[in-house]
Amino acid sequence: MKKYLSLAGISIKNALVYRADVTGRMIFYFVFIFVFFSLWRMVYTGNEIAGYNLTQMVWYVCMTELVVFCSGAGIFGVMNQEVKSGSIAYELIRPWNYIYKQFASTLGNMTFSASVFTLMAIVLGLIFVGPLPGFNAAAIPFIILSFVLSISMNFFFLMSLGLLAFYFEENSPFYFIYQKLLFVFGMLIPIEFLPLWAQGILRYLPFSLITWGPAKMVVDFSFEYAMQILPLQIIWCIIAISLAHFVFSRGVKKVNVHGG
Repeated sequence: MKKYLSLAGISIKNALVYRADVTGRMIFYFVFIFVFFSLWRMVYTGNEIAGYNLTQMVWYVCMTELVVFCSGAGIFGVMNQEVKSGSIAYELIRPWNYIYKQFASTLGNMTFSASVFTLMAIVLGLIFVGPLPGFNAAAIPFIILSFVLSISMNFFFLMSLGLLAFYFEENSPFYFIYQKLLFVFGMLIPIEFLPLWAQGILRYLPFSLITWGPAKMVVDFSFEYAMQILPLQIIWCIIAISLAHFVFSRGVKKVNVHGG
């Protein structure tokens, strides 16, 4: 455990040193939220759409983007590059579990990003539409747990997609499809905006549980909803971790090392 904590600490230090990367992502985050705030302000001619008013909708977008910006999306590129270049062979002889090593190495950066973008999401939400009416402070522990599960789930799914480089010469289409599913089914709009038959399916799929699940918990919290979503997130998080282990354990057998 000390090894992984040390890796996480190094990751935090790197994030603090390379501040330009975080600054660039903050600018992009602001632009994204501003564009969608302007869009939804034009769309909302009445009080509510599918149970969401303008204030809730802007906070919803702030929260879904928070998940995406904190999920260590770069892990796909890291896995892709290490497998295709063969540098993963050097990691296999080191005294740690490769999957958890990558998670620990990214955990520090994700923790730092979560701190920065959570603060930014709150500030932008307050500036654009003001505070959420009726927000219950008792919901905060459930919200934090939901976001941790969501970010972890997304990380391990992205890792699995990157490790598909063991099997496919070009695995970018899988990543592209996955990102678009996240974007359409929860990140761009709440699933309540979709037909009822689609809602019944998407409530149980990881794409909506990664974005819609924690965001709805912020804008429209209820203990009943929390008890429905959190077990599903836990189950899918276990599946995501197991999938990463499966793809890695099968794929690593394909590694051929030549030379010294």
